[in-house]
Amino acid sequence: MDTLRMAPNKFTLLLLALLILFAVLVRPAQARNEYLNNGSQACRYGDVSASIQAEDRNTDYRQPAFPNNNYDSDGDNYRLELRISKFLGVSKRDCDRQNEIMLENEELKQQLELLKVCNKYADRPLPPQFATVEKMCAGLRARPVREKSEDPLWDEMKKDYLKANPKADVYNPPKDSLKIPTDKQMNGPLPEPKN
Repeated sequence: MDTLRMAPNKFTLLLLALLILFAVLVRPAQARNEYLNNGSQACRYGDVSASIQAEDRNTDYRQPAFPNNNYDSDGDNYRLELRISKFLGVSKRDCDRQNEIMLENEELKQQLELLKVCNKYADRPLPPQFATVEKMCAGLRARPVREKSEDPLWDEMKKDYLKANPKADVYNPPKDSLKIPTDKQMNGPLPEPKN
């Protein structure tokens, strides 16, 4: 009886061990930019295709038990095909415009990806293997590196704003600008807005 009770516990321990192993080996997924991604689909409004086929059939049918039933079959088949397809509801003008937009999106996607690369490597000397990146990033400067400080960026921006606007009172706003409604106003009808 005890051996039957141990089997589910061993199975549970095995599942638990596999789950822990899976959790240790799993890596986080890396985000990909999927903007403007429509693949390599192209709009088509029709097709023209041509094909030539040649087929040679030779069949020898022999029955040793019945020699009178033997026969030979020879056949040749040649085929020339020309297929013209027109897709209904799709015009050449619409397809040309759609293909133009897809090409523009592909170019934009390449430029955005190149801009990311150029922000990292624009001012750095690159080895000869990266001549294309250097050529494409010519004229661009790398993004300025923000020096780390004790204050968060929001506090720095607030200090800059206060220097530019010394009369602004951001710490003590006027008390009459915000009124808290009373219980009577909360339960009763809403007051009419003024102006």
